[in-house]
Amino acid sequence: MFSCIVGGIFVFLGVLSLLYPESLRRRLRSKALWKLRRYLFAAALSLGILLISAGWRHEGLLPKILVLVGIVALFKGLLFLNSRVSEKVTAWILERPVLHIRLFAVGQIVLGLLLLVGLRG
Repeated sequence: MFSCIVGGIFVFLGVLSLLYPESLRRRLRSKALWKLRRYLFAAALSLGILLISAGWRHEGLLPKILVLVGIVALFKGLLFLNSRVSEKVTAWILERPVLHIRLFAVGQIVLGLLLLVGLRG
């Protein structure tokens, strides 16, 4: 149930990012650094937990890779607590061209669809 809700949110936000990438960039610039650090930490933590729980229930190679990616996301989430890391990530995202933001949005939509369709059962 939780993975379906998160998958729907991923698809919705991915579509918004795909349609309006400049608005995403403006919102990112306007946020305070401490607020961004909290968002990055929460996003990495929830993604890590979601991937670990999704891969843990199934057998095979792909679910084990999902667990490994989830563990990496948890460690990345802990790194986002450091302000220098979140400053670097924010600066890196802001200097990317619009095409990269749209590619990230497509990846987010694909991940959301995988969560919605692939985890039923």
